[in-house]
Amino acid sequence: MASTSPQTNEGYELNLAEYWQIISRRRWIIIFCALAMGFFSGILTWVKQPPALYNASSSIKIESSINVADLLLRNGASQKFNDIQTQLAIIESYAVMERVAQRLGLIPKGLSSEEIRTDPEYMNEVLDIKDSVSVHQDQVSGIIQITATSHRPAFARDLAQAVADEFQEFNVEDKNRRIFEAKKFIQQQLIIIRDRLKKAEEQIRDYRQQHNLSFSSSDPELMARIVSDLEQEFRQATAHLNDLRFAIKPLRQRINNGSWDYQAVTIAGSVSNYFDQLNKRLVEMALKRTELMTNYTDNHPQIKELREQAHDILSSMVDELEKQNELTQRRISDIQNSIEKTKSRFQGLPEQALELQRMQRTVRINEDLFDLLEKKYQEVLIKEAEKVQAVSLVRPAMLPVFRINPVKPFQSGMAGLILGLVLGLIVSLVLEAMDSSVGTIEEVESFLNTSVVGFVPQLEHDEAIELFSGTEELKTSGHHLERQIRLISHFSPPSTISEAYRSLRTNLLFSQTGNHRVILITSSTIKEGKSTIAANLAVVLAQQGGRVLLIDADMRKPMQHHTFGLKRDPGLSECLLGQFHWQDAVKRFSDVMLGDMGIDQALLTPGLDQLEILTCGIVNANPPDLLAAPMMDTILEEVREEYDLVIIDMPPLLHTTDATILASKVDGVLLVYHIGSVVRGALKRVKSNIESVGGNVIGIVLNGVRGELSPDYATYKMNRYYAYSYGENEQLRGSPLKQFMNKLRRRALSIWQSIKVSLNRN
Repeated sequence: MASTSPQTNEGYELNLAEYWQIISRRRWIIIFCALAMGFFSGILTWVKQPPALYNASSSIKIESSINVADLLLRNGASQKFNDIQTQLAIIESYAVMERVAQRLGLIPKGLSSEEIRTDPEYMNEVLDIKDSVSVHQDQVSGIIQITATSHRPAFARDLAQAVADEFQEFNVEDKNRRIFEAKKFIQQQLIIIRDRLKKAEEQIRDYRQQHNLSFSSSDPELMARIVSDLEQEFRQATAHLNDLRFAIKPLRQRINNGSWDYQAVTIAGSVSNYFDQLNKRLVEMALKRTELMTNYTDNHPQIKELREQAHDILSSMVDELEKQNELTQRRISDIQNSIEKTKSRFQGLPEQALELQRMQRTVRINEDLFDLLEKKYQEVLIKEAEKVQAVSLVRPAMLPVFRINPVKPFQSGMAGLILGLVLGLIVSLVLEAMDSSVGTIEEVESFLNTSVVGFVPQLEHDEAIELFSGTEELKTSGHHLERQIRLISHFSPPSTISEAYRSLRTNLLFSQTGNHRVILITSSTIKEGKSTIAANLAVVLAQQGGRVLLIDADMRKPMQHHTFGLKRDPGLSECLLGQFHWQDAVKRFSDVMLGDMGIDQALLTPGLDQLEILTCGIVNANPPDLLAAPMMDTILEEVREEYDLVIIDMPPLLHTTDATILASKVDGVLLVYHIGSVVRGALKRVKSNIESVGGNVIGIVLNGVRGELSPDYATYKMNRYYAYSYGENEQLRGSPLKQFMNKLRRRALSIWQSIKVSLNRN
């Protein structure tokens, strides 16, 4: 591939277009590096992805409690910031995390802090939890957010919630420590006093059994207390009876009156559960009537129904009061009988009762002490229920759905793609710097110290199919397509490549003097297109009207007889051996028409009648010996006088010495160079060999020029057209989409033609 590395030689300034040409020419390397880096970056990112991590958060709020004494000591200064920082440190402290580990079941419950710290396994669990929890405060709202990180979403949620709950309990315990200590002390004392009271009561029981003391005789004070209690109960029953009798009379008046009244019946003391239910129903009916009265009158059926239900309820309440009145009277009678029986059993105090009273006094002391402790215990419970809770849960932890370390193969692939583009560009520049071939006109002219008299664009196979598909006489498959490509100046005169050959003809005619009538065309190595250029140059010279002779002196790999569809013999080799005169061996227009080309294709473009061809012939001897024979000099002298211009097709110079033998015998040498085919050193050595034998290199012809290889050719923008003309050929330009579709069509047609040829051969 040709090198177009930017240079700063004199007369050749550095420009960005050349860098673009390098990128365009090495685009497949850049694309491969970019796609490879992008693909493998994405794949490796996906394969080597880290374990999934999930975050769960719970939020708490800490109410700041203000101590008036501390506030006065600080002269009104607040320590809110320090308190919050302290609370944040406490949340992440070891003590809280130890409780969290026990709450989650990672550490057995009931173990003391010392036991946990002495076990390395338990310590690691606590420290792992501590490392998985982070705490921070929102500076705006003051809410504290607890965040837990774990590979398991459920564990992250449970951990965040457990930290919030345990800190809440820890804070409550810290704020109410005195209450908890007092509760613990009272509980211990209650156990002790209960045991003492039980023992004292058991002593009294044993003493009574031992001395056969009855309940009434052994405890006169108790007897008196029983009588007092009965009298108190009698008074309460009597007062309740009066309340019942007082309530029955106005209730009956409400029923007899028949007015709309749903007020509840109020009675001192409790009557019965049934009476309370009736009273409640009465209130509910009053509320329902109030709702109905907003839309209906008193005569509405629902209002009337409520009135009837209320009348029934009042009647049921009167019946219940009368029933309770009878029951209360019976109870009063029973209480009176009990009082009389108790007083009749009261007698004088026996002697053994004195010791029993002392024992009962001990029991009473313990009872009083136990009652006091019970009272204090209830007070502590009330205070505990009113305990200070400065920490409240604002938002519980939720189950996380998305991981916090998501795998991004697409982003990694894009980064790898960009890195691959840079790497591909670097590789392209390195390869370009290592490429020792020449590709631009300035490089060739500067390096070889000679002029470029023409350049021939590269014609791809699919482009040739599209180029020749519009002409009925032309074929687009097999050896016919190969001949048309080799002789494009005849089969497609309006094409860009034909214009390039005509430009070569013009430059050649204006660059030489009148005595340059025999031109030798050769190249450095094989497959540089020197035979094709020789044939097309001969055609365009003949099309101009001059008599042209094309001599195929390439006796190693002759091509001209294939190009024009002629027989190989007799030819030059037979003439050099003296078997034929060169005029008898020359193939004329009639031979072309009768050959493989045919009349139709031969007459497709005028000009071939001015062209005569001397084919190679059958070579049986050593080609250099034949070319060095005196007969070759004679032929050259005679054809120089006979024709306006003679074109000699010779083998490559790097492989043979054939062209060197004739280089000094012709008027000039055209050196064909296919861009990127050989290194610059070999190209210069070929030119030096020609000049060392007395040959005259009149110019260089660049072959296989493409826009991505040569910036000169891209500047001319000739590769955008298959034909350079006006009129109907202008439509060949087309839009980029049309060009793309045409290219696809050419590809499909080429594949079909190849399949067709294979089938025909089979």
